[in-house]
Amino acid sequence: MRHTQGPMSQSKSQKTAVILLAAGLGKRMFSSLPKVLIPVCGRPMIFHILDRVQEVLPGSRVAIVVGHQKELVIQRVREEGYSKLNIEFIHQVEQHGTGHAVKCVMDTDWGKVAVAEKENCLILPGDLPLITSELIHEITLPLIRGSALRLLTAVMRDPFGYGRILRKGKSGPVIRITEEKDATLREKLIQEVGLSIYLFQPGFLSVGVKNLKNKNAQQEFYLTDLIEMAAKKKRTIETLTWAREEDVRGINNPYELSQVCDNLNERMLKQHALKGVRFLNLKSVRIEPSVKIGTDVTVYPDVILEGKTEIGSGVTLGAQVYLKNCVVGKNSEIKKGTIAEDSIIENDVKLGPYAHLRPESKVGAHSKIGNFVELKKTTVGEHTSIAHLSYLGDAEVGSRVNIGCGFVTCNFDGRLIDGQRKHKTTIEDEVFVGSDCQTVAPVILRRGSYIASGSTITEEVKEGELSIARSRQVHKPGYATKLKEQK
Repeated sequence: MRHTQGPMSQSKSQKTAVILLAAGLGKRMFSSLPKVLIPVCGRPMIFHILDRVQEVLPGSRVAIVVGHQKELVIQRVREEGYSKLNIEFIHQVEQHGTGHAVKCVMDTDWGKVAVAEKENCLILPGDLPLITSELIHEITLPLIRGSALRLLTAVMRDPFGYGRILRKGKSGPVIRITEEKDATLREKLIQEVGLSIYLFQPGFLSVGVKNLKNKNAQQEFYLTDLIEMAAKKKRTIETLTWAREEDVRGINNPYELSQVCDNLNERMLKQHALKGVRFLNLKSVRIEPSVKIGTDVTVYPDVILEGKTEIGSGVTLGAQVYLKNCVVGKNSEIKKGTIAEDSIIENDVKLGPYAHLRPESKVGAHSKIGNFVELKKTTVGEHTSIAHLSYLGDAEVGSRVNIGCGFVTCNFDGRLIDGQRKHKTTIEDEVFVGSDCQTVAPVILRRGSYIASGSTITEEVKEGELSIARSRQVHKPGYATKLKEQK
């Protein structure tokens, strides 16, 4: 990073306000969502930017410029909260370029307050989800006295699509930025580019956007034209050249979205690995930024962790495990192919392989949920075994229960009972259920009862009872031979 500025001292009392450009349609994304709400590793890309702004500039005023599907953008941002930011939404009715978007802001009371309060205006695009807290801190350092703005630049291996930085001489002061569509062949060879991130002195910005012209290939009002305007007025233009190209890569199409997701995922993996998580194959694992992982955790290939998932210390996650919004306790083992969502797995649980926990399920400590077992809205107590090939829906299962192979809770029969279409099965502590049994809900199996294999239970089983609910076995001598002869 290279921070270039004039010789005069900085003022330490400068405040910063933020203008976030989020009005674009994003046609090249081919999405029904407005561009800034397209998910990047599970979170809308605008949230990644607001997260960093809130971290570095708590208490600051933020103007979000909205246009395409503005109601949805406003709704999602408000739902997310951002209580440490003073957010206001500015509607850009028609999109005529970045300069026009900023003019829409500076013409409002928000802009007038920025000028009156001498708040430097940080301008950020809404499609830079890899922006770092360090970058925002550096770009918002106080401007020197007399500066019109600070401009963020980078040297790109492939600068296509970016505005080129034109300097006086090879390394002199910046004199203007030329957009890709307006650049000459010689200018397109320049690798130093502008990144649409600026810190403007508010008075210069307010006056400057009023004087922008749209005489260019796209007939838009370019914010970049303010650089040439400042240079002609002999105002100081500070530059901050950013060395890490990946921090400032924008998203303009689904391919670039995939690249950014890969980059952000790699950051997450590195952070977790340096804190004690063992990945057996880094490149195959996907972890969203909201996921928390303890120490001494082993992660096998093709694992996906999303949402507000928390993994306790000492956990092993087998290959092809998928967890979303789950809490996994210490020393549990989640075996291959297991899927769980909005569920809680407590300490020392054995789960899977190929188990499926649907939302609102909970597995108690030291329990075993085996292969091809599905739980839906079911609570399982401690030291309980549901070893294989079973479905439990809308059930409450106690501690030290054994459920044999092929057990099914029949929780839906079309009836409406107490306003519910799904009905509850309660299995109290220390119940033993044999293989190939069914319970027709609503029904209760009391503490310590036994259910014989092959039974269909439709009525309450009392404490300590053995329940047998199956037809008597009947033998018909010679009948099988007779059937074969008919064939």
